[in-house]
Amino acid sequence: MKIGIITSWNDTLTLFRFLQGYDHEYIIYYDFLNRPYGDKTFECSLEQIQKWIWFLIKKWCEKIILPPIYELALLNASLEKGYSPAKLEKGALWDRDLLTTSEKELKSILPLFQTYLHNLCFTQSLIGKLWIFGDYADIQVAQKLINNEAKNYKLNDHQKNIKKPAPHRAAGFNFPFNYRSKETALWKYYLNELSYSEPMVNAVIKHDLRYFKDANIDTAIPLNYGYFNYQNTISRFFNHKKTRFHKIEKLEEIFTVICPTWQRGDGGIWKPYSVNIFYTDHCDFLQRSKKLMRLLQRGKQIEINFEEIK
Repeated sequence: MKIGIITSWNDTLTLFRFLQGYDHEYIIYYDFLNRPYGDKTFECSLEQIQKWIWFLIKKWCEKIILPPIYELALLNASLEKGYSPAKLEKGALWDRDLLTTSEKELKSILPLFQTYLHNLCFTQSLIGKLWIFGDYADIQVAQKLINNEAKNYKLNDHQKNIKKPAPHRAAGFNFPFNYRSKETALWKYYLNELSYSEPMVNAVIKHDLRYFKDANIDTAIPLNYGYFNYQNTISRFFNHKKTRFHKIEKLEEIFTVICPTWQRGDGGIWKPYSVNIFYTDHCDFLQRSKKLMRLLQRGKQIEINFEEIK
């Protein structure tokens, strides 16, 4: 299967911690010119992503992996009849018209983060208090998008049996879900230059996590795939019985279910593992990062093809 990946930083490339184990053909669109999406307005970044989706569709990509919040935005566009980023009702998420979202675009999007929300974050929530963390532009729209995903969610038996709030006892399960959010814009910059186990990085992450430790939240939801590089620090900081952070291993399980591991290519021949990177501006960081190149090459001397888009 040919899978496209859109990224403006090295956040989405974090997924190659497990993607490199499966023999698909990967095409990465590395949009360094508009980096990073989280520091731009949500409308501007979404417009760029829609352009690159069509670019990957023209490259015959069958499925496309997007940054989490943009995946939700485009998949939410198909929930209501006639709803698209170009024709929004008053009071919707965006203030200006964007490119239309075609049916072909929506079918090409791999619902990786959407499934992560439904199968893990919602289903395994303990008291219905969710923590979302990421860039400011993403946080602005995240709660509404996640609420849209939760509209049709039905509580499981355990969640239903939690007692209702009363003055003489602790609050029961919160539904609709309650949210806490915090901007963690600096985290993505640590991915480039510093080790994930760097003491300074861990100190900053733990300082941000303190905000939620006393807020009684039960599920942590990242709005950036790059944050899974800090999963050990996050999971160790919280008590798993009270607060859960579902690691990248769970994403891999979801990927193997919603995306077939093997698929015959032309002529009944298995297509080998390959990576092609199309980039804007330059890709010097990718090429000089030995750790990242070893990850993409699966530790072998596999050729990675680079092609600039002008």
